[in-house]
Amino acid sequence: MKKSYLNIILSALFLISTNLLADENLFEKNYVLQSPEDFKSFEQNPETKIMRGWDKDTDNVMMLENGYDFMGFSGFVSTNLPPSIALEHGEKIKADLILIYDRQINEGDRASQFKQARQKAIKEKRVKDFGKVTEIEITEEDLVDPNVMYDFYASYWVKLPKPTFGTHFIELGQDGSGQSTEGIQVIAVIKGSAAAKAGIMRNDSITSINGQKVSTPDELISLIRKNKGSVIDVGYIRNGNASQTAASI
Repeated sequence: MKKSYLNIILSALFLISTNLLADENLFEKNYVLQSPEDFKSFEQNPETKIMRGWDKDTDNVMMLENGYDFMGFSGFVSTNLPPSIALEHGEKIKADLILIYDRQINEGDRASQFKQARQKAIKEKRVKDFGKVTEIEITEEDLVDPNVMYDFYASYWVKLPKPTFGTHFIELGQDGSGQSTEGIQVIAVIKGSAAAKAGIMRNDSITSINGQKVSTPDELISLIRKNKGSVIDVGYIRNGNASQTAASI
């Protein structure tokens, strides 16, 4: 009697753990935060959208240029998953937009859909007499091949308020020879921003604001904030040539 009770308990625990695993959101489980913990949509109740991405590097620049900033990403290998699972996680973390990528990484079993359909027919007792032909209905569920694996990647983005200057940048630090490089490099210019109107372009290196040298992002941000509401002189280097432009911020 005790043994049968133990078997029942173990069976129940197995079913519970299986259901928990089945309900596990792999996009949430594999999420890697790349922004501050509280970084989320500036809308109180954002309508999170999901779109298919094509090339990660190109798409990242496009998102930055369109006024978005990066929250984080999810990456993992799994059988086929619906985009709604990524959307569910995006809504939970209050992202404005998700770009999702998937790539099949193995060959599926071409006969699997027919095996599934046959098993389904037997289960529903459609085959009642040996030797008789019975119709097998193949649904979308039957066509999902459980042997096919996909490499999934999803990036999560927040739409920023209208920027004061409008550049995304990185600190240059040192070049390959160990020498300090001048300025901070622009990796994207937001469309329609003050920087875009002033002619600043991607890969330019901003070296000064109103004659004051800048070598870190914090220095640039501080000078932009200090001069907000005015016209500033921006010194920059493009293709090795120093130049200057005026930006109304």
